[in-house]
Amino acid sequence: MGATHDHSVARRPGLPAVPPGIPAVAAAWSRAGRAMMMVNWRSSALIPRLREFAAGGTAAVVFGLASTNLLRIVSNVTLTRMLASSAYGAVGVLVSVSFVIAMLTDVGLFDFIVRHREGEDKRFLDQLWTIRLIRGGLLTLLTMILSEPAAILLDKPDLQPVIAFWSVTFLIEGMSSLSFATAPRQKQVWRLSLVDFFSGVAGFVASLSLALIWRDYWALVVGMFATSVCKTVMSYVMFSNARRSWNVDRARMAELWGFSRYIAMSSALTLFVMQADKLLLARMMSLQVYGYYALASSLALAPISLSLAYSTRVLLPAYADVVRRDPAGLAKAFYDYREKVALVLMFGGGALVGSAPLLVAILYDPRYGAVAPFLSLLAITCCLSPLADSSKQGLIAHGETRTTLTANICGASWLLIGGITALAIGNIMLLVAVVGTVQVPTVLSYWWSLRRIGVFSLRRESYGLAAIAVGVLLGWLISTGTLYLFPKI
Repeated sequence: MGATHDHSVARRPGLPAVPPGIPAVAAAWSRAGRAMMMVNWRSSALIPRLREFAAGGTAAVVFGLASTNLLRIVSNVTLTRMLASSAYGAVGVLVSVSFVIAMLTDVGLFDFIVRHREGEDKRFLDQLWTIRLIRGGLLTLLTMILSEPAAILLDKPDLQPVIAFWSVTFLIEGMSSLSFATAPRQKQVWRLSLVDFFSGVAGFVASLSLALIWRDYWALVVGMFATSVCKTVMSYVMFSNARRSWNVDRARMAELWGFSRYIAMSSALTLFVMQADKLLLARMMSLQVYGYYALASSLALAPISLSLAYSTRVLLPAYADVVRRDPAGLAKAFYDYREKVALVLMFGGGALVGSAPLLVAILYDPRYGAVAPFLSLLAITCCLSPLADSSKQGLIAHGETRTTLTANICGASWLLIGGITALAIGNIMLLVAVVGTVQVPTVLSYWWSLRRIGVFSLRRESYGLAAIAVGVLLGWLISTGTLYLFPKI
């Protein structure tokens, strides 16, 4: 027979017997204690991680862009009830003209400073600040000269005074410090975000106050001017060692041009890709109808600006640091650094495509219902911008500045072919659709370049495309269902 096993608790002679069940209870308490210790350890490890995230560049960018875009929405919701859509049409024309002039002289100053080994040297920064100030003065003079021809060309002659007035902002921005480029290198992205936010508040207060008095587009223009002035002042107040001195250096100018010549040509094409539709539609549409298009562009700008700020203020410095230490490390760091934020942005862009009718119905009164179809089409760009922006910064960090030119040639070709087709058949909405999808060839071009340097991963890119599809479907379901149940929303 097999030996029997005694499960009673063994005890040494002279000691009282341990009551049944006590060992099990003790073991349970022990397990519970270990579990609590594990929870406490994880909690203690989680808190520093949360603090690190909150202090990091990603959180700063998210806060800054979320707060400024929320402020923009509040401003639009408030001021559209005080101003006609023609006011936004006038501002849209103004922004397009100024953007055209600025991009024609873009030399990639931000990228140059972030990547340069002397990026924090005072003499180096003084030289670049001088270049930027000279550029700002020349742009102010050029815009004043072109204000009347531009207004006539767009068939909006009444806007000549406002274009001339706005030209001064080029000089004001040229006078600002270079903190927009040095702060990301010094891990001071939070301060940049606060500058953007408080400048936006100043502009909103100015616009709201003046709209109560003037009731026309000058309220918006002066508000934007106040934002520019406030941002320039705060670029010195919020950052130490921000004071700059005049220092002209021809060798530095030549070095800057050698780095940025492809970026300059790329910027000219970016100008064509981003503004050709606006300038063309501004001439074809009345200020009232163009105001709807401008409002849709403003709403679509929110996630696009978040993507751009994240890629330039967080990803580019991070990628550049990786490349400086180990160029081969970019292959892994590229997706690891961008993925979480990019997926959220792409999902949000998809949701904006699907929910545009509901969003417009909530934000604006019935006079602005025509904004919705414009927004649905323009929001397609929001979905693809995180892919394009992060790819561009990864390639620039790797030294592939020429790829930005190639990508923009692809985008310009798409816009040119599609735009001519839309105009030939007389369909304005087709032209808007072409504009909304202009990032498609750009992204494909960047993917080809990433593949060439051994960084591209189709599997990792597919995650983003899936996030866009889910966002579109969910946004459409919520919008359709809500408007069906509450048609008078």
